[in-house]
Amino acid sequence: MDIEKHLILLKGEDKTDKINRCVYEDGKYKVTFLQGKTYSYNYGNVQWFKNPVSLDSATNVVYKDKQPVSGVDKILDFEEYKRLCFVTGFKKVYHRNEITIEQSCLNNPDFSNCFGYLKKLADKIGVDDEEDRSFLSRQYSKLSSISPPSILAQYLSPATLSSAEYKQMPIFPIGFNLSQKSAAEKALNEQISVIEGPPGTGKTQTILNIIANAVINRKTVAVVSNNNSATANVLEKLQKYEVDFIAPYLGNVQNQANFFAEQKDIYPDMTSWELERSAYKAIEDKLDAKGQELDAMLEKQNRAAVLKQELAAFLVEKEHFATYFNESNEEIVPYRSLRRHSAATIMKLWLYYQQMAEKENQITWKFKLKNLLRFGIISFSFYEHYNEQVIDLLQKLYYDRKIEELNDEIQVLTKRLENFRFDRAMREYGDDSMKLFKAQLAERYKFDKKRPVFTKDALWKDFDSFIKEYPVILSTTHSLRNCASANYLFDYVVIDEASQVDIVTGALALSCARNAVIVGDLKQLPNIVPAHIAEETKQIFRGYSLPAAYDYAENSILSSMTKLYANIPRTLLQEHYRCHPKIIGFCNQKFYNNELIVLTEEADRDKPLAVYKTIAGNHARGNYNQRQIDVIMEEILPEQRVDSGQQSVGIISPYRMQRDKVIEAIGSRNFEVDTVHKYQGREKDIVIITTVVNKVTDFVDNPNLINVAVSRAVDKLIVVVSDNLKNDNSNIGDLIKYIEYNNFEVIDSQIYSVFDLLYHNYSGQLFERMKGRKKVSEFESENLINAVIEKVLGQDKFQNLDWIMHQPLKMLIRNPEKLHDNECKFAMNILTHTDFVIFNKLNKMPVLVVEVDGYAYHVNNPKQVARDEMKDAILEKYGIPILRLRTNESGEEARLSRKLGEVLVII
Repeated sequence: MDIEKHLILLKGEDKTDKINRCVYEDGKYKVTFLQGKTYSYNYGNVQWFKNPVSLDSATNVVYKDKQPVSGVDKILDFEEYKRLCFVTGFKKVYHRNEITIEQSCLNNPDFSNCFGYLKKLADKIGVDDEEDRSFLSRQYSKLSSISPPSILAQYLSPATLSSAEYKQMPIFPIGFNLSQKSAAEKALNEQISVIEGPPGTGKTQTILNIIANAVINRKTVAVVSNNNSATANVLEKLQKYEVDFIAPYLGNVQNQANFFAEQKDIYPDMTSWELERSAYKAIEDKLDAKGQELDAMLEKQNRAAVLKQELAAFLVEKEHFATYFNESNEEIVPYRSLRRHSAATIMKLWLYYQQMAEKENQITWKFKLKNLLRFGIISFSFYEHYNEQVIDLLQKLYYDRKIEELNDEIQVLTKRLENFRFDRAMREYGDDSMKLFKAQLAERYKFDKKRPVFTKDALWKDFDSFIKEYPVILSTTHSLRNCASANYLFDYVVIDEASQVDIVTGALALSCARNAVIVGDLKQLPNIVPAHIAEETKQIFRGYSLPAAYDYAENSILSSMTKLYANIPRTLLQEHYRCHPKIIGFCNQKFYNNELIVLTEEADRDKPLAVYKTIAGNHARGNYNQRQIDVIMEEILPEQRVDSGQQSVGIISPYRMQRDKVIEAIGSRNFEVDTVHKYQGREKDIVIITTVVNKVTDFVDNPNLINVAVSRAVDKLIVVVSDNLKNDNSNIGDLIKYIEYNNFEVIDSQIYSVFDLLYHNYSGQLFERMKGRKKVSEFESENLINAVIEKVLGQDKFQNLDWIMHQPLKMLIRNPEKLHDNECKFAMNILTHTDFVIFNKLNKMPVLVVEVDGYAYHVNNPKQVARDEMKDAILEKYGIPILRLRTNESGEEARLSRKLGEVLVII
């Protein structure tokens, strides 16, 4: 009988294509088979369905066990049963409870519009010649249907993301820290998650833990990237732990050919991995018991690391303060009674003293008695010194006590970790987790038997068997669909180095994903889009009504996904393990808003930063600079002992021509010289950056390139720059400023750097004192402007700026020789302070002074107006821009933003 019109089941078996005729007579079915014989069947043994609905296999996707069924040519829907006809000629009947059929997303106009855009991009960006369509174009042509559960469906038309109903509690065979643990938990339980991996934060370790947990739970994983080096790194780590036999390195045609040619028909010996059920359960219980305890210890480790960062910053600032202190006045003998107080108490005394001095012409007896009771100041001779001397002393004592307190707290935490035997406990946790992972592998694979050997066509003919044997696939993003059967959905697709993956190839990988983990860092190298491609793709983009997140030229798959899903589960890997604290400190302040927790150590004698400035001149010829090469060879190598052979050395240039010239110069030395783009993911003990240019260009000053270049250095960073880049308002300029500030090399300045930590903590005390009134300052006008500054500096373009309140003018003006007597007397008075100083975070130098003029207090007060004019004149003499904001005017935010824009262009 015609199988496209009938379905006849005899005792539950499909016999339609063997039956010639079927008749129901006298309560029974008479069935005549093709060979001519006729049999009678009871009514209950025959099910006869007619006139099915034919479903288009191109626009409908069939799922069995939550996975798309591939190779379907025709779908015949008999309601209770469905007949699938395959392209191979094979036919099979399924009960409706065994499979589900869903319409392809492309039936929806919103989905098809966005997909049409991606398909058109694929035609444009990879064309080899006019007669040969690109690989990407061919891939998109094959993508005739899109599975609704796939992440590509979510990408084409964003909807609410789902989360696992029962949360997995992962184990960590490769070890973990707090942010890695959070990232793994989100990856395993959320439909889409983002892992932001700044340099040296262990993103590969996190990916390995995700793989291990997925495999333990009998899930499948694909790890992809836009280049082979990232996935090769994952494979290398799997090899290190002897579990690489679960992960074929596929991707392009050559990689596939290599894998299938080199397959082994034996398993590794897993005898030592086997565990009795009782032993397995005992380790599980041990991990559960230790988990919360280790979390608490990791909190203490992170707290100690944050305190060490704070201590290092205080030590640097104290050194700069010592210069100010020694140049300002004669030191008075510190009173022993003050040394027993905490830093916070000394700060409080300073605040009280400052406010009393501002309000009264002389210190009152009442104030002295209060201080006797509050602070134990017995000798009233303390008050015989000038205000400047007393406040300077209190500030110096504050630095001393704060540094002592930080050291004490670090020692307490360090002792707690040592007593807990933290390092050993972490190793044991990782080792026990690995035992469970390997025990699961030993149970899964019958390693005493031969391993199945597959041919390449198993990827589309017998992928179910292949993926059970190899549950982890390593591939490039654009080749993943060639590594699985049509419409197959991996339980997890991990896109590594996602900031370098464009949206077209990224979308291909997402078409294979039931859940996606997007791993990358928007502050490292993006995908490179040539100018002509950018213009052509923008023209295509303008032809579709799509959000900016889909603009090919402006987005990677990482940035696109985070723009589409504002509340996407995301984790910043905070703990940093690679660079010397002073080296990564630049990246942390400049690019990561000080969110990184640096777990490397520094010693007092360390000198990890150096800058060499070439004299002005026309040494840059095109894209190379001979003078900078000469400095490397004649000054840096001998002076910095780079040529000892004991440490790995890398020389990084933004340009290939400079790279080639440096390679010629270094000869046989074992240095690795390359461009920044080739260095992402690598590290060297010593890194020399040759910037090449005499004038900053957008390419050389690109923040992503500088972030990558700096963070390649483990122990020492040496930067070679043209001297005239020093004061540029540029990323390179900020790097020079940061190095000079931390090396105490600013010796010719007419002004002091801002005492950031001192006055931020002072403001904190001011907050506490005014808490009841919810004010930062006595004057409401200053409160309003404080909020304005906070809002303006929150903009990305001002991310390198910060501000403090009430730093005295004498702590800005280093050399008063430019001032006449009245100005000098006014400026050197400790009570003459600025309202706000906005400064560069990298070298703490002032960028703009903001003064607040309360209408009633200033306009109606001639003496105050005169003081304001004098302050303006003093600041002008020292090249410090000033902005006055009056409370009876409006548009403060716009004025401040505009003024900062003007100032930063000049600096």
